[in-house]
Amino acid sequence: MIRLRNALSATLLAAGVLGMASCDKAKLAVDAAREKFRGATDPGAPVKPGGEVATSMASQVDTAAEGVRFRRDLPFPTNVNARVMQRYTYENIRRSQSSALGSEVGGGDGNFELVALLERRAQKMSLAIERAGEVAVQKEEGKKSEAAQATGGGMPKIDFELGPHGWHAPARKGPADFQMMLREKALLPGLESSITQNGLGARKQWFSPTRRWAAGDRLVLEGNSLELLFGPHGTGKVTLVYEVAEPIDGHPCGRFAISGDVDVKDDVSLTGEVADRTMTIRSGKVWCSLLYPLILREELDAVFTEVARGSGVKTRTQGAVKTVTTNDWKPVSES
Repeated sequence: MIRLRNALSATLLAAGVLGMASCDKAKLAVDAAREKFRGATDPGAPVKPGGEVATSMASQVDTAAEGVRFRRDLPFPTNVNARVMQRYTYENIRRSQSSALGSEVGGGDGNFELVALLERRAQKMSLAIERAGEVAVQKEEGKKSEAAQATGGGMPKIDFELGPHGWHAPARKGPADFQMMLREKALLPGLESSITQNGLGARKQWFSPTRRWAAGDRLVLEGNSLELLFGPHGTGKVTLVYEVAEPIDGHPCGRFAISGDVDVKDDVSLTGEVADRTMTIRSGKVWCSLLYPLILREELDAVFTEVARGSGVKTRTQGAVKTVTTNDWKPVSES
């Protein structure tokens, strides 16, 4: 899914990303990227599901009295902007960290947020982390407010190109940036999966183009079919139950309830950490595009065990997490 792959990578933010201070150059790069996606003013919370299908897309929805179909015949856009926002609420977690400097044990609750800006132009793509870190929940007259946003943790834009032998980082001018080189090296092994998971390319596994879906219809994902929601290297059994057609920001989607168990090995997050995790999804919902092999929103209530490696630190985390992941996905015309 749009980041069931990333959904638990925030456990490393306290260990790594939170400790990164953004330099002025990085901040300027991220601010410029943000303007390309949304304008200079941050819109805050993502658009909630519901409303009407955009007029430009309504005629493309394949619906009948028997239900809707997920189309697979439309060419996937080659030029795309995606603003992926992940928000996590951890409950009663236990975390242990080990590195060359020693070990540390902790736990508790917390709210985290990660916002990534991605774009693809045919054979080129880029990724910037707009912000990543803990969200300070504000309190007003005894009531909690989650309007506060994570600050800091931003990472400047990093570019990749598709060549005869796969994706690679192009040569850069000027002095070598060691930190940038480490990020490139960390991201490249999982880049192809990140591209499809975050909407820059079509998912390899998707719904049958001939089946019509009505409320209550079920689909069990096992083996290779798990890649419809997850990246490669996933095992387990997950059940989807179709609920209703519901657009996201005008884009027509089919909404499913989700539950089940999954194991994922060697998962590379958007910030470059690698993790193995076991997860039980107690409940949740996922919004799948009716036009493209693309997921635009997911909400999960899960318990998990994760072992993550990044920046010389190994972190083991167990507990419960509630996540909301959204993708402000927009195809763009060729310039």
